[in-house]
Amino acid sequence: MVNVTHVRTQYGRLEGRLIDGIHTFLGVPYAAPLSAGRRFALPQEPKPWRGVRPALAHGPVCPQIPTYGPVGRGATSALNAGEDCLTLNIRTQDTHDKAPVLVWVHGGGYAVGSANEAVLQSGAFAANGIVEVTLNYRLGALGFLHLDGAPDNRGLLDIICALKWVRDNIASFGGDPARVTLAGRSAGGFAVATLMAMPEAHGLFSRALIQSGATPAVLPIHCARRTTERFLSCLGGKGFALETMDIANILNAQKQICDESYESHDWHRDGSVTVVGIPFQPVIDPHTLPYPPEQAVTMGGVAPIPVMIGTTSAEYLTHSRMHPHLTYNALAPLLDPRVRPLGLSGQIMVERYRQALPEHSPIGLWRAIAGDLVFQNPTTRYASLLCQTQPVYKYLYGDIQADETGAAHGAELAEVWWREGMHVENLPQRYHGLNEVFARQVHAIWRSFIADPTPVLPDGSHWSSYGLSERTILSLSVHALQQKKDPFAVRETLWHP
Repeated sequence: MVNVTHVRTQYGRLEGRLIDGIHTFLGVPYAAPLSAGRRFALPQEPKPWRGVRPALAHGPVCPQIPTYGPVGRGATSALNAGEDCLTLNIRTQDTHDKAPVLVWVHGGGYAVGSANEAVLQSGAFAANGIVEVTLNYRLGALGFLHLDGAPDNRGLLDIICALKWVRDNIASFGGDPARVTLAGRSAGGFAVATLMAMPEAHGLFSRALIQSGATPAVLPIHCARRTTERFLSCLGGKGFALETMDIANILNAQKQICDESYESHDWHRDGSVTVVGIPFQPVIDPHTLPYPPEQAVTMGGVAPIPVMIGTTSAEYLTHSRMHPHLTYNALAPLLDPRVRPLGLSGQIMVERYRQALPEHSPIGLWRAIAGDLVFQNPTTRYASLLCQTQPVYKYLYGDIQADETGAAHGAELAEVWWREGMHVENLPQRYHGLNEVFARQVHAIWRSFIADPTPVLPDGSHWSSYGLSERTILSLSVHALQQKKDPFAVRETLWHP
């Protein structure tokens, strides 16, 4: 059954749909369209409109081309794209409530993905009393290419603009602007951690939820300039024409740079881009991001809000498909450019991990070392820093299995966004056949962090916070939910120079 529903924002009235008891508003502009000549400008407020604006269909997603190997191809959106992409999707159970709010930032290596994907349309949180907001933002060169004369970190500034819109308008949708949880997975998780270090974002969210993404995806300005030089070289040095250039040309150059950086790591060419392998990243900038996330914690530049953070048990399982026939001899040269920015060498890391994980095959060692580099270690370090000043709740999704073959990057999304009676026909195959008991438990834990003063587990017990003396995590497995010692913390010691 579908009915019309209306709300009034400070910009005008919106018409949405009441679908299965959920007030649904799609494609709501939180910023003005990126018109000609403003492609790389700061986001601006949307203009008010007269009458009633329909919010019945998703807006365009940010223009993108598949990149980053199997993981990136799976994350790339095939939905309608366009530069007028600065929009929100909002779902709420009661427009007259004062409910907690979830603002979700999608992943995709800062180059692909969208808030409009089917897995984020279940209304799972709205059905359980949370006002849920998913947002689109500028990706790739549009959002993160360092350009003289243009503001840096435009993609993150878009998210800040969206958070300000939520602060000023979410009460009309039944949300409490004082109880906003900013959450994201993968690049979305990197974005949340980075926004915690951005002064302009302080006060716009009261909790942070970081899934499989923490602190490593931030570049010093000199490395960002290397990416800019490579990008402009792909375009024949035509930087002056970027504002009016056909977006297809920009995307083709973007893909070339992304493919090079992800598939052929070169420390001399790329600098610290090699750590994560994605060239379009936030940039250290005195105006928007004065310190990288971990340093911001030590400098007192992070708001003391509760944080939930975690990873899957085999973060690099899908990524490792790029190298199906690895040998021990090939590991060190492959790893060397990845760890050089940390003052380490590939040979040292292979020797350390072969001693620590003697049963691992070459591909298993690659999964372990690269997965720790990008996901596990930064998550542990960040949790260890944050827990000294604020509550931190750390989790691990999936069982640890031989040769790092547990739960792959992103595997928890199906359970996090699970809704009773949800339709899975339009979702990827991995979302079919869910264990509904486990899905109900996982979703309930996420909901509790968003809504409850202290997160409560499905059995009614409280989730113990992470601490330096007791590194307690919540292990989430279809076999059992249990609080135990962080199994990845010990591997952090392998990375000391």
